[in-house]
Amino acid sequence: MKTILITGSSRGIGLELVRQLATSSQCEIIATCRDPESSDELNDLAKTYPDKVKVLPLDVESETSIESLAKQLEGHSIDLLYNNAGILDWRTIEELEAPVMERIYKVNVVGTMLVLRSFLPHLRRANAPLVVNVSSRLGSISLRGNTQLGGAIGYSASKAALNMLTKQASIDLAADGITVVSISPGWVRTDMGGPDAKYSVEESVEKIIRNTEGFEPKDSGGFFGEDGETIPY
Repeated sequence: MKTILITGSSRGIGLELVRQLATSSQCEIIATCRDPESSDELNDLAKTYPDKVKVLPLDVESETSIESLAKQLEGHSIDLLYNNAGILDWRTIEELEAPVMERIYKVNVVGTMLVLRSFLPHLRRANAPLVVNVSSRLGSISLRGNTQLGGAIGYSASKAALNMLTKQASIDLAADGITVVSISPGWVRTDMGGPDAKYSVEESVEKIIRNTEGFEPKDSGGFFGEDGETIPY
């Protein structure tokens, strides 16, 4: 039975990943979030699926929190890691303040890197480990060159950096047999995406799971859309 670790599981895409995987898959899900005690929907899922869902604290802004969870799970294998936790900010270059941009990077890039690094021993214990970094089309430099959509400069830059993290990690971890990919969930109707987005969170997560099931080592280092097609960096 596969063990799946998901960051940012208390709401949105992370919560729906837990719900759909618990409903449809034979797996053990380690669902993490900053404050489990206040994550009522997530705790309800753990009560409904006690043999599948385990809720544990993880703050991706805190290296201490990340290392603590890695130590707590020492000796366990992780087959699939969803680096889902992230911050979306729509502010323009004129509006964005340095501390805000620093926090966006700390969560979207540094936090993802620290989680991946801390759980390498657990991934190496799995037979075909896979890391899925949840990115965004807004992080595609090529696509941004073909649009007039402004704003979100901190978020877009962080997701471009996340994609480079994916690419470099795929090279550095190839010898360990660890597949690392970036995936865009599309524009989703969550607290982050807003009410006018294209996909419901259920639709987006269905696509993410379907794509994840099809990823192979040859895909490592790739950046994929919710449609399964390659997105140019």
